Amino acid sequence: MTFTPSAPSSTRRRLLLSAAGAAVASAVPAFAIAQANDNAVLRLGYIGPGKKPAAATGWALQKGHLLRELAPLGIKDIVTRNFPNGPDLNEAFFAGVLDAGIYGDTPAIVARARGLETQLVGFDAIGLNVWLLTPRGGVRSVKELEGQTIGVARGSYMHRYVLGLLKEHGLQKSVKVIHMFPRDGEAALDKGVIGAFAAQIDTGPLLASRGYPVIDQAEQHPTLRGTSVIVASNKLLGARPGLPAAWTRARLAALNDIRRDSEAYYAFHAEVSGFPVEVVKISHPLSHFPEKAYPPEGIALLGEVKSFLLGEKLIERDFALDNWRVSDA
Repeated sequence: MTFTPSAPSSTRRRLLLSAAGAAVASAVPAFAIAQANDNAVLRLGYIGPGKKPAAATGWALQKGHLLRELAPLGIKDIVTRNFPNGPDLNEAFFAGVLDAGIYGDTPAIVARARGLETQLVGFDAIGLNVWLLTPRGGVRSVKELEGQTIGVARGSYMHRYVLGLLKEHGLQKSVKVIHMFPRDGEAALDKGVIGAFAAQIDTGPLLASRGYPVIDQAEQHPTLRGTSVIVASNKLLGARPGLPAAWTRARLAALNDIRRDSEAYYAFHAEVSGFPVEVVKISHPLSHFPEKAYPPEGIALLGEVKSFLLGEKLIERDFALDNWRVSDA
């Protein structure tokens, strides 16, 4: 599926919001049915392809910190499910088969603007980079992408970076943007069927290590960097109002562990994600893992995301970020 940034705003909005309904339906039935009637089980979604969540929450799960903190609230187990992208995770939320999710800021804000009844529990990572890579022997600058095609996962934080980058360079009308999953990016670059591919953390430095040139990065445009947010359904929080503070305590315990032995953490992250340790270290510096539930930098980046989506008419309904937060995280 393709779209150009100059397409009518209704078309662009539909493409940003849409998700592969069939993929979601096939991905979650057993997960949903098995847990549908068990309020003691927390159903947590995250973005794959990792076998388990990573970052601070992933380590908190691995070490038992999260379940230990949630147990006094009546949570006896945590089951996880990975999704290929944020829009698919959103559809699972709307279908009522998730209680909490960890994913990129852009799809999370889109879902909130669509009326998804969730609250922001905290941030798992801030300052996420994007790598804009080209085929070997391809263009050498963003400006040279005029008349070409960029592949990026639709509805992701990388998608917002691409749209923002094109706007900065005045290329909205002359560059085509197509939906492309991260797993397909290298093949498209290798065949030269796209002018560039916008890769997320892990995938970006891995492809760069394989010789694909990097012509731009989100870290060169601070307001276009991403964040990984933790959200929970209003239903869950209504039943267990102590969950945000418990989650923050678990994350902080995990962060203390990570800082004491970062090599053990990075080995775990590499194992569950399938990426080399060197790539994981580049993608996930410890400085990206915030201690506070609502770090000022993270809140500022969310504000940039929301303003951009509203300004580009990719969402229609505004909301106050202060109302999305909980008071006791």
